[in-house]
Amino acid sequence: MLTLQIANIDDPSFKQIMEDTYTRVQSMGMIHLSLYKEGNLKKVEMKEFFNGLGRFIFDTFDASERIRFATKMPPIELDVDVAIPIGLIVNELISNSLKYAFPKQGPGQISVQLLENGGNLYLKVSDDGIGIMENSTIKGTGFGSELISLLTRQLDGKMTLVNDAGTSFTFEFILNKAA
Repeated sequence: MLTLQIANIDDPSFKQIMEDTYTRVQSMGMIHLSLYKEGNLKKVEMKEFFNGLGRFIFDTFDASERIRFATKMPPIELDVDVAIPIGLIVNELISNSLKYAFPKQGPGQISVQLLENGGNLYLKVSDDGIGIMENSTIKGTGFGSELISLLTRQLDGKMTLVNDAGTSFTFEFILNKAA
């Protein structure tokens, strides 16, 4: 229904907002689909989920031929209460990389890592694009940045941005607190 509605929107900025909303809804839907498919309504296998999410977002942005996508992680199962916010964070960061990191349809790579160690969960989403320019203004509505901050706080996590040879966002979450 959303894609039909989006096709009828003439205003480019409103159309972008609706496309972003569509990818967010689809991301949550993909998590629920994996729950039902696996027959386990409490845990999500994140590597498989990230691979599927990456394919969906890359297809949406028509970027599969020019940008490589990699999940550098072992299979990790997370409770759905943690998987959904992490999935939305990764959705936002991949989408932002595809929108802003590779101008003029240039090639590149985006990678997602998720590791569990000692009761902590470490997430890293990085690209080898142009990086975030210092003192740059937020492009778009800024809702994606707000959403990432809100979800990070919801999981009692901390986020670090590294702007060197591309852009890298790292997150640390304490698993037994993140619910």
